[in-house]
Amino acid sequence: MKRTILTLLLLLTLSPAMTLRAQDSESLYTGWAAGLQLGVGGMIPTGSLGDALKGCAVFTGGVTGEYNRLRLKVDASYSQPSFKNENPYDVRDELGRNLQRNATASATSLGVGITLGYTVWRQGRVSVTPNAGVNFNRLSWDMNTIKWTADDEGEVRPQIDDVTDVHENSTGFTASVDFDILTGGKFVDVGGNSHYTSSVRVTPFITHAGYSNWSPKASGNWIGVTVSYAGLFRFLRR
Repeated sequence: MKRTILTLLLLLTLSPAMTLRAQDSESLYTGWAAGLQLGVGGMIPTGSLGDALKGCAVFTGGVTGEYNRLRLKVDASYSQPSFKNENPYDVRDELGRNLQRNATASATSLGVGITLGYTVWRQGRVSVTPNAGVNFNRLSWDMNTIKWTADDEGEVRPQIDDVTDVHENSTGFTASVDFDILTGGKFVDVGGNSHYTSSVRVTPFITHAGYSNWSPKASGNWIGVTVSYAGLFRFLRR
């Protein structure tokens, strides 16, 4: 009986100290964090956008800022989707012959996405953060101007008359979900003392894009997924 009472008294004595240490550990962090992410993935177009372009690989990189569960990301993306239509502006002569043709099979796509997210679930080494925001995209490629002329035998053939740079811009919504899997961490001396964590980030996403100058107009969503390395400095209280 005495042993039981002594054990209970000892646990009651240690319990506040253990709670205090846990609280002290949590209070070491300011809630602020900053870092970067770099990844690769793939995406496919939907809607009429899928009638004009093919799916492709995508490379991404950007920066992250966090405060507690809020997450602000700025990401840049690079891809080269291939054309399905050799004359996207449908420029033709009175006989229906193409007066324009793509000089390259693929376009260069550069995008910048700005999203705000909130971590809704965090358990052990895994966290889940939905994001939503806006994406700015610029599609660039070379276009041939075609001239139909008769050769020495009198047969009319297409010839390249000129080559011009063509650009199309698109602005649309983007939404994604970050699944972060913590892979490591260490204390480093950056911005005062901070705790650096590294994670594998799997991000399925959907991004709207449209090009109203094309004929027919192309509009739809890019649906894809990226796998990234994410490094984050979590700042500690001084």
